[in-house]
Amino acid sequence: DSTGASLPVHLSSHTHLMGGASMLVEDSKSSHSQPIEILLVDDHPLIRRLLHKIIECYKDLKVVGEAVNGEEAVLLAARLKPAVVIMDIHLPILSGISASTLIKANNPSVSVIALTAGGPCQDEKAMTIAGAAAVIKKDEVLHALHPAIISAVKQVNNPVVLSKIP
Repeated sequence: DSTGASLPVHLSSHTHLMGGASMLVEDSKSSHSQPIEILLVDDHPLIRRLLHKIIECYKDLKVVGEAVNGEEAVLLAARLKPAVVIMDIHLPILSGISASTLIKANNPSVSVIALTAGGPCQDEKAMTIAGAAAVIKKDEVLHALHPAIISAVKQVNNPVVLSKIP
């Protein structure tokens, strides 16, 4: 669309996000005929909005719900049955670690991708133990989120940690 009214999702298109950031968006070829359904879980509205905008750039991804705490995440995951839950580690009411454990217990085929602000590495390790397929630092989300989602869906039982744990 030459008017710029819609987000371009073509090979080598640049998409501008909040704060003037831009990212290269590639039209990914997925083996899924339907978009991968995603539940976003973060207590900060700005982070949820940014994640939603990133996901909208990809034809093979679709946000089906949003939760603001771990308890709500567990309930929505059970009801919506998304393929992927993008989960902040530090949440009110029920931590991302506890929520991930419960979500994976209720539905082992769901992939959980953890988001961290870069806090203690034991939190990242705990998320992996809780069943997270990947751990992404929030400052790496622009380039790491889509590959992590695709990898997690393809390899539900093979954890991949995308952040560096010392």
